[in-house]
Amino acid sequence: MGKRIGKLNLVNYIDHPTNKDYRLFNFNTKHEADLFEKKLSEKSIWFERNEEDHEDAILYLFAVREREFGKAQDANFMVSAETRKNIIPNGIIRYLFLFIVFAIIAFAIVGYIKSQG
Repeated sequence: MGKRIGKLNLVNYIDHPTNKDYRLFNFNTKHEADLFEKKLSEKSIWFERNEEDHEDAILYLFAVREREFGKAQDANFMVSAETRKNIIPNGIIRYLFLFIVFAIIAFAIVGYIKSQG
C-alpha cells in the first residue's frame, strides 16, 4: 500500500490539499497503482493519475471525486487484500503460534472453572 498519511498514519488517502471535492490515494509500487487503476476502471469511477518523486522514490497518486469515495475505498481495500503479505510468512510457525494461543486460552478457561468450584 501507499505511505500511511492519514491523521494517525493508518490510511493511504487524504483530502485533496487544494480542492475539497477530491480525495487523494497513494501507492508505493507500480503494481499496486496499476491494480488500483484497473479496479477503478471496472467500477466506472473517474480519476486522475499522477506520479511524484518523494524521498528518492516514486509515489503514485490518484485523485477521486469525493462523491465516489466509497466505491474507490472498496477498490483500495481490494488492492490491499490482493497485495498484502502474511505477518508470519512460514505456515508451520504461523499455525504453531495459533495453536499455542488457543492452548493458553483453553488453560485459562479451565483454570477459571476449577477455581470457581
